[in-house]
Amino acid sequence: MKFPLTLALTFSLATPALAIAPTGVEKCDALLNRYEACLPQLPKDKQHDAIKEILDGSNSIRANAGNPQVRPDMERFCDDTFAQMKKSSDIKECMSQEAPKESAK
Repeated sequence: MKFPLTLALTFSLATPALAIAPTGVEKCDALLNRYEACLPQLPKDKQHDAIKEILDGSNSIRANAGNPQVRPDMERFCDDTFAQMKKSSDIKECMSQEAPKESAK
């Protein structure tokens, strides 16, 4: 009986790494990647909804990224959402940080 309890505790304490695939819309990728990086800063009771929002959003953006009629609206939406999250979300301090620079290869 100890194993299932240990396993359940392990999963309940871990914050999942989503590794969101690029959407093809750079401004939206920046938003989604920063949001994902800030997940651990959210209260535990809000993390599940945030994960669902990230996954649903990335799937929707990816599905529509090639449509030139909606792409400008998606870029504007992602810019506006990112700006709003920097000002008034539960994770505004984290969202306001610059993304870490990738190391040169």
